[in-house]
Amino acid sequence: MISPIFTTVVIGFLAIMIYMKATTNRFNTGDDQLIEEESRANAVRKKSLDDLDYISIPFEKLPFSQTSVDENKGSAPPDSLSSNTDDVLRQDENEILRLKDSRIVNFTGISNTELKSSYGAPNLTVLTEYDQNFTTLVRALDSWGGHLIERGMTGDARNVLEFAVECRTDLKSTYLNLADMYAENFEFDKLDHLIEIAGELNSLMREPILRVLKEKCNINNLVKDKKIR
Repeated sequence: MISPIFTTVVIGFLAIMIYMKATTNRFNTGDDQLIEEESRANAVRKKSLDDLDYISIPFEKLPFSQTSVDENKGSAPPDSLSSNTDDVLRQDENEILRLKDSRIVNFTGISNTELKSSYGAPNLTVLTEYDQNFTTLVRALDSWGGHLIERGMTGDARNVLEFAVECRTDLKSTYLNLADMYAENFEFDKLDHLIEIAGELNSLMREPILRVLKEKCNINNLVKDKKIR
């Protein structure tokens, strides 16, 4: 006769094996799906990139030093700017001027697999370069804007930061600095528009940016109500 204890042990062992197999299959299903998607993406042929949303830097509208703009109309590289511009601002300007012949595209929130699926695997290297140029651009704009604010050049800073937002940067400091300028001038409609733009970002930073902007908007609405009264 088979012992009840032995039967219980066997049943328990079988139950554990079934659970482990089910768990493994569940995880493998996800992995298999990712592998399959990657495989399909790698098989996509090279496509035209003519319709990409390329970012054009408005060099004539941004507050570059006059000498730096003149130097870069020719073939000379932007290695040195006007001596009238301090070293920190000169470095910010140079970072952006180095992109004058580069292609820039914002691919924030889009995976490599998605890029290959949309534009072909052979284009991944160049698309990555375009995206890296975007990162360089928005970081340089954020730095430039912040340094202009420190020097009291708020008009120029606003110009720079508004272009960064137009590019759909996801750097929180850019939005906060711009929001502060709008609030100081009681431009609540522009503050609302800034929140609207932040809400459309395809980035993990969307919610943190929205949270701080809404807090700032709530505070300034209270100030606005008091002024009306």
